[in-house]
Amino acid sequence: MPYFENRDASIYYRTSGAGATGLIFIHGWYQTGSEAWISLARNLKPGYRIFLPDLPGHGLSDDVSPNFSIANNSQLIESFVEHARKSYRLKKVILIGHSYGAFATLDIIARQNVAIDAAVAISAIDDYAPYVRRLKQALWVPGFLTGLYYRLQAALALFPYGDRLHLYGAMPQSLQPGRMAYAQIKNHTLSVASSRVYMRAFLTGKVKWPDGKIKVPLLLVYGERDALTPARHADAINPHFAKSEVVVLPKSGHNVQISAAEPLARALTGFVEKSLRRAVAGKHGSHVRRH
Repeated sequence: MPYFENRDASIYYRTSGAGATGLIFIHGWYQTGSEAWISLARNLKPGYRIFLPDLPGHGLSDDVSPNFSIANNSQLIESFVEHARKSYRLKKVILIGHSYGAFATLDIIARQNVAIDAAVAISAIDDYAPYVRRLKQALWVPGFLTGLYYRLQAALALFPYGDRLHLYGAMPQSLQPGRMAYAQIKNHTLSVASSRVYMRAFLTGKVKWPDGKIKVPLLLVYGERDALTPARHADAINPHFAKSEVVVLPKSGHNVQISAAEPLARALTGFVEKSLRRAVAGKHGSHVRRH
């Protein structure tokens, strides 16, 4: 599978499917493109070109650069969107993000530097302020104690290792990794050093919304049992969009795209198809008015 490079980073991505509509999936912190999205992708209808990039520091992508920031990461994703559109001859691009990937999706839509035809933000926030205290607690640990701190967090299934059963709870217990084994999996996905770079960036993470309503159609999705990013966060996001919908999926936690892959696939597909029909209708309507 190919890599995409810009001046700041080189990222690995997987692509599959075919069609003139591209679905670009942006994963969250401590995941890879395939880990986050493969369950959902398997439940989507054919007819879309699917892209699953690994963000910097994650999976098979390069480590985070010294000048890493949320703004630079958004620019990287914007460049990847343009690359996908041109290289794969896409007519429409739908940007879909989960957790930090949802924040990045909203940030990119707000920046308005690249054409996006519709967006889906899963477990989304637009401001990291509620999480700053927890992030600072992790960053306050001196460097020489970092390894011990993370091992203790793993043993107690605490931040950032507390989502093990969200990912593996449906599997037979014999196949579920233990707490320390799960920490090793997570740290292989994203190193402790890179994790701390992301945390420092999150401290000031806030979407800078433009004046006026954003015209890009938006679907917000939350899990009913998500204690990390509950659905009330939609109240701060919705007012910035002219067309937005909120879906809350029952019996689901933070990793909705894994625990509720089938109903999410239906909701996502319905939203995408509706958004594309509206776009076509809008073009025809403007043509009629000109005549």
